[in-house]
Amino acid sequence: MAALACVPVRSLAVAEERLAGGLVRLSYPVQLRPWLARLVRGLGLAGSPQRRPLDLDRLGTAVWDLVDGHRTVAEVAAAFARQHRLEPREAELPVAAFLRELGRRGIIGLADRGGETPPARTCPR
Repeated sequence: MAALACVPVRSLAVAEERLAGGLVRLSYPVQLRPWLARLVRGLGLAGSPQRRPLDLDRLGTAVWDLVDGHRTVAEVAAAFARQHRLEPREAELPVAAFLRELGRRGIIGLADRGGETPPARTCPR
C-alpha cells in the first residue's frame, strides 16, 4: 500500500482547539458545491468561507497528535499501535482510513518524506 509511505501534513487552514479532557476540536473550511456557491454569491451572502467543526474522540485525538509532518502513515500507525498495545497490522487499516477521511475533508494532505507533494500515483490524494 503506497499510501503508508506518505507523510500526512496538517492543513494550515485548520484550527485546533483543546477541549476539557484533552480531546481535540478541529475547525476546517468547507468547500461549497459550485451551484450552492453561485446561489450564496447571488444572494450577497459571500464572505469568509464557511467552517465546520469536527470533534475527535480519544482515539482520533491520539492519531491527530501523532501527525507531525515528519512521520509516514505507517509510522503513525506503528506509534498508535504501541500507545494502545495493538499489533502494528491491527492499527494500519483503521489509522489509514481515519487519515484518508481527514484528507477527504481537506484537514490533512499527503506529502513525500521531503515535504513536497508527490505525484498522485505515489501518494493518493
